[in-house]
Amino acid sequence: MELWGRITGISGHRVTLSVESLEELASLSLYTTVEQPEAVLQISDDRHISPVQRKKAYAIMGEMANYFGYFPDEMKEWMKYFFEAETGHEYFSFATVDMTTAREFITFLLEYALRHHVPMSKSALEYQDDLKAYMYQSLKYRSCVICGKHADVHHVDAIGMGNNRNLVDHRGRELIALCREHHGLAHNMGWPSFSAEYHVVGVTLKPEDLIRLGIMTKKRMEELDHDK
Repeated sequence: MELWGRITGISGHRVTLSVESLEELASLSLYTTVEQPEAVLQISDDRHISPVQRKKAYAIMGEMANYFGYFPDEMKEWMKYFFEAETGHEYFSFATVDMTTAREFITFLLEYALRHHVPMSKSALEYQDDLKAYMYQSLKYRSCVICGKHADVHHVDAIGMGNNRNLVDHRGRELIALCREHHGLAHNMGWPSFSAEYHVVGVTLKPEDLIRLGIMTKKRMEELDHDK
């Protein structure tokens, strides 16, 4: 759960947070019975959007406008509307928006582009600050991390010829989404060279994420555990 409030005191390792809603604080017992539960305190970045962030956002929306057939200003307003509807953020202006909201908006734009397989003139890797988050989103939408085309799941540690991928235990394996062209290139170059050339990494997914993304089924996991 999230508790909203303000930091009202800092003394050594102790941080005091005064929450805005007593009702939210009262509901804490529904989530945990621990007297002092672990928590992460996220601080909003009130600095204004950087020129680099603004350039990235407009470049991505420009790619979208070309693909969907909108004027750039129309695309910008549509994406800001979708962002507000999905995240609950208030309407913002690029003239005054803070860096945190700008970063979240860029991540939202890239995920939207992956979801709809929007072709990009540049790799989306040039726009995303969180590499592993982008790798995960690419697997989720089966979108090539290099070019944005429809992708298959590529195993960094190759399974080998003749093995049925549906029967392989994907837990603990490094995965990446690549189209057929870049999948073949990765095999030909070898993973270390391919990874260094395109600045990509494989990600290891949790069992629940493997199920959520349709890479493995719970039944198959149970069968493999039973065999072991």
